[in-house]
Amino acid sequence: MSYHISLNTWSRADLDMNTAAGKLARVFRMPAKRGEEILRQVSRGQRWQFENKIPNEQADLALAYLKGLGFDVDLEPAIPEAAAVSAPAREPVRVSADFGRKDKRKDRNKEKAGAEGPGEAPMAIPFGFRGEGGELCKVYVSTSLLTFLTLGIYQFWAKTKVRHYLWAQTRFAGDRFAYHGTGGELFKGFLKVFGIFLVFGFLAGILGGPGKKFIDLFPLIFLILLPALIVGAWRYRLSRTSWRNIRFSFRGTRKDAIVLYLVHGLITLLTLGLYWPYFKIKTEKFWRENSFFGDRQMEFDGEGKDIFTPFLLAAILFPFTLGINWIWFRTFLQRYFWSHTRVAGGTFRFTATGREAFNLILGNIVLLVFTLGIAYPWVVVRTHKFRADHLSLEGDIAFDRIVQEMQESGAFGEEALDVMDVPLDVG
Repeated sequence: MSYHISLNTWSRADLDMNTAAGKLARVFRMPAKRGEEILRQVSRGQRWQFENKIPNEQADLALAYLKGLGFDVDLEPAIPEAAAVSAPAREPVRVSADFGRKDKRKDRNKEKAGAEGPGEAPMAIPFGFRGEGGELCKVYVSTSLLTFLTLGIYQFWAKTKVRHYLWAQTRFAGDRFAYHGTGGELFKGFLKVFGIFLVFGFLAGILGGPGKKFIDLFPLIFLILLPALIVGAWRYRLSRTSWRNIRFSFRGTRKDAIVLYLVHGLITLLTLGLYWPYFKIKTEKFWRENSFFGDRQMEFDGEGKDIFTPFLLAAILFPFTLGINWIWFRTFLQRYFWSHTRVAGGTFRFTATGREAFNLILGNIVLLVFTLGIAYPWVVVRTHKFRADHLSLEGDIAFDRIVQEMQESGAFGEEALDVMDVPLDVG
C-alpha cells in the first residue's frame, strides 16, 4: 500500500517561513526555492500534494515530521490506475504527530531505489534535539550543589539526571529517546571498582618487591584491559536507552575487544601508523555490528581503503595547520561511517561539513573562555543539537517489525572508566 501526502495549511508561530520552507524542501528532496513556493501556496490556503507516492512503512514517520513543522496534513491511499475508474472516492485519513528537524541527503545504495517501486520516493527521517542551555544549566546547578553538600557522593545521581534530560530532548520521528539508568547503579559500579583498587593496593603492599613491579606495570595492564572496560560501559549505556519502549543493546564480548585492539593496535605500531585506517574500520565494525535495536542488528560495510588516502593527506597537513585540518578529517570520517551504517532497512546519513564542525568547536571554545566555564551547559546543548540536526535515517524502514529483546548489564565498566578519567567515545 502506498499513500499520497497533501498539505492543506501551515501555522507555527515559533518557526519563521524561511526555516520551515528549508525543512520542507529537505524532507521532500527538492530545491529550497521550490519549498518556499509551496509554503506560500499552502499559507494562502491552497492545497498542495506531493507528486510521488510514499510507502506504507514511511507514511506515519513523514506525517509526524510534517505535523511537527506546523502543517495540516492529509494521508490518502494511492489507488492503482487499473482500479481508479471503478474505485469509490475515499475520505483522506488524517494523522497527527510531533517532531524535530533535519537534513539534506545524497543517494547511496542505488539498488534500493529499484525496490521502492515506480513513483515511490524514500523519505529521510531526521533526528532532532530540543534541549535548551538554560534548562540544562538549572539541572547542573542543582545537582552540583547536592554533589558538594554530599562530599561528591551525589555525583552518580547527578550524571543520571543530566542523561535523563539529554536523552528526553533527543527525538526521532516524533518520539523521544529515554534513559533508564539510575544513580544507584552507577554508585554500585563505583563501589566495585573502588574495592578492586583497594585489594590490588593491599596485595601490592604486602608482596613488597613483586608488588612494586605490579604497580609499575599497572598502566600497561590497564591499557590492555581498557577495551573490555569500554565494552562494559557501552553495554550498560545502550541497555539503558530506549525509543518507543524498545531497548538498545550491545552484544560484543570483552575477549573479542581485547584481541581486536591488541592485535591490530600492534600492527598499527609496527607499520608506523599506516595501518590505522584499516584498524579504525575494524573497530567501527565491532562497535556498530554488535549494537542492536530490539532484535535488529546494525550493519556496517565500510572499508579501510576508502579512508586511507584522506588519512594520509590529513597526516601530512597536520603539522602545517597546527592540527586544525584534523577537524575536517574527523567530520569526513563521521559522514563515511554513518553512510555505511544500516538498521531495520534504513541507512544513516550525516551531513555536517568540516567548516560547520570548526565553527561549532570555535564557538564552544569562545563561550567557555569568555564565561570562565559557566556556559558549559550551552556548549553541551549546542553539540548535541549539531549532531542531531545533521543525522537522519532513510530508506524502507521497518520499525513495526522490531521485537523487544532485553539485554541486562551492570555499570562496572562505565565507573571503571570514570575512576581512571577515561572518556567513553565509541563510534
